[in-house]
Amino acid sequence: MTAAARRESIPLTDDDLAVLERLSQSSSLERRALEQLSDEVGESKAALLHALLVLGIDAVRERAREDGYRELQASWDAGDEQEIRTARRRQIASWGDE
Repeated sequence: MTAAARRESIPLTDDDLAVLERLSQSSSLERRALEQLSDEVGESKAALLHALLVLGIDAVRERAREDGYRELQASWDAGDEQEIRTARRRQIASWGDE
């Protein structure tokens, strides 16, 4: 893990604290799940919170990529497809001239 550039305070509910407590127990189901999902799980509460944050950020990024791909796909139309095919044909034809 890299050195912390900055520490932030975050509000934790009683439920959050209960999950964090279970995550700190090496035999808990939550801890085993976290270890399967994360490459770096430390022992301190700060390290556990960081592992959870990294997993959350990764999930948000993945969802954003999926949404972006869907939007890109929806923005394509038959004209775009035809343009690509035409460009490919021209490229292949130009290879024959080499």
